Amino acid sequence: MLDLLRRKAQSPLIQGTILIIALVFIFWGVGGYRGSQNVVAQVNDEIIPYEEFQKTYERLANQYSEQFGGTIPKGLLETIDLEGQVLEQLIQRSLLRQGAREMGIMVSDVEVQQSLENMEAFRSNGVFNVELYKSILSSSGMTPTSFEDAMRTDLLAGKAIEALSRFAKLTPLETREQFNFDNEEISIEYAAFSGPAFRESVETGEEELRDYYEENSGSYLTEPQVKLLFLTFPYEADDKPAVSTEEIESFYRQNIIRYSTPDRRKARHILFKTEEGDPQDVLVEKREKAEQVLALARSGEDFAALAKQYSEGPSGPRGGDLGTFPRGRMVKAFDDAVFSLQEGEVSDIVETQFGFHVIKLEKIEPAAIRPLEEVKGEIEAEIQARKASELAFTRASEAYEKIILAGSLDKFSQNSDALLLQTDFFSKQAPAKSGSSNIMVQEPAFLNAAFSLNKGELSSLVETPLGYAIIFASDKKEAETASYEEVAAQVREDYISSRSEVMAREAAAAMLAALREGVDFAAEAARYNIPVKTTGPVTRSVPAGSDLPPQVAAAGFELSAEKPYPDDAVAANGMFYVFRVLEKKPPAPNLFSDKEEMLKTGMLENRKGEVLAAWLASLRKMAEIEIAEQFR
Repeated sequence: MLDLLRRKAQSPLIQGTILIIALVFIFWGVGGYRGSQNVVAQVNDEIIPYEEFQKTYERLANQYSEQFGGTIPKGLLETIDLEGQVLEQLIQRSLLRQGAREMGIMVSDVEVQQSLENMEAFRSNGVFNVELYKSILSSSGMTPTSFEDAMRTDLLAGKAIEALSRFAKLTPLETREQFNFDNEEISIEYAAFSGPAFRESVETGEEELRDYYEENSGSYLTEPQVKLLFLTFPYEADDKPAVSTEEIESFYRQNIIRYSTPDRRKARHILFKTEEGDPQDVLVEKREKAEQVLALARSGEDFAALAKQYSEGPSGPRGGDLGTFPRGRMVKAFDDAVFSLQEGEVSDIVETQFGFHVIKLEKIEPAAIRPLEEVKGEIEAEIQARKASELAFTRASEAYEKIILAGSLDKFSQNSDALLLQTDFFSKQAPAKSGSSNIMVQEPAFLNAAFSLNKGELSSLVETPLGYAIIFASDKKEAETASYEEVAAQVREDYISSRSEVMAREAAAAMLAALREGVDFAAEAARYNIPVKTTGPVTRSVPAGSDLPPQVAAAGFELSAEKPYPDDAVAANGMFYVFRVLEKKPPAPNLFSDKEEMLKTGMLENRKGEVLAAWLASLRKMAEIEIAEQFR
């Protein structure tokens, strides 16, 4: 329906009908963002809004961009099907939430808050820092709401895994077989053929290059380009919206919890660590040591110095300092002890799952509320930002209605004071070359909307972090094959790379064939001027940075005395490996007892993940999932 309206918006014959429906578009969000009912998918009775999809997509795209130094390689996101990945991720989250609810699993707001406050990334001097939290999320393109929703899903997944873990079984035979698989060793002799070594042997005649271009013309496409007319409705108005005293006071009363600081304690502790399963004699020894240090602390010795000397916890080097924290931050036994002390008092020995603690309370900070005068400026700025957003939306909505009535963006601009902006032709990957100085053109939301339009189509309201926009695609150039002359240099480089790789593969295959005929390994490698290398004993888990690729080691474990060479050279890291196994031996018998427990733990965790994946697959099979047509 939206596409039809966009195509026909220039026709005066249906303007009356469009006006009626346009109001629905604007105020109920069809094709827009505000109050949007647009969905990319529906999982049973739960919808996945387009806005959630877009934000997740942009966040992941930004992460890829950072990994590549700010510029995503051409075609990468399409190659890895980022849209499909994001959609699948959101569907899995929805299934997880629904399945957990059916199992009676829930995550409370308190659990989310506690997990949030325990994340080291958001702590400053050992204490959760709200401003640091907001700053980190903002730089990552996330809001507290979206991050906490994701955290809730993660906690839900953890609980679901825990509930399903009883189905994750592991037999002693499976553990032993996995141990043998992981720790069997081989020594390999190998020669590696690389494409670059054959570059000078590649002939680059004009006929060969043109043939290569014709065969691979699909690799030499130009970027799609658009030429736009657009209106912007930024949030930052020239004059900041007025905010009355009554509005500020009302906001303060309604959000008083934001300006409240709970009762807090500043404390130090000395920890004598214990582990679950420690024998009784170890526990007795630890407690006796704690009692000795407690006596020293109560005798007047410097508590911070004692903590540096005796504490086995991470806070020991800083004198046991735990910073300042509210009730509920620590485990219950520790929490109860701290909040029962007076300033300067040292506790009795407190036992928790972490061990034995000696605690000193240094300061009590009573609950407090920041006065209105202190936060008045913050409140005024927040209300002004909200009003500016609402004003921008209102102005954009009114303009959209008038565009529909006028029949086109151009006709609307002829009778309006609104500044109609335009661009030259530009690609999505190079918005800086649009010819427009308006920075909204470079916003991902703006670009996604612009490049989803066909020539002559009008967008609905487009929301960006800077404000709203209405976009008209005045012209569009689809991707097309570049002429040979335009890409001749690239064709030549691609041909040389492709052909040299083929030559390296052929040389490796020829050496492999000669070895099967009984030719000496070193002598045959010397014919190609390829050095022969030998590894020491290696397992399947080849360490990072090793000259031997894991693919070669994996293939080596498939060889035997009856089959000394692989069927084909193994391709890895742009090279082709010819090799043979010099020695293969089982793991040392005494090694199993040392690694058994760690191996079992890891295998059980993997098994739990497999059970969760199978559960989600079962939920998906039974679910009713509808995916919007443009995402199929």
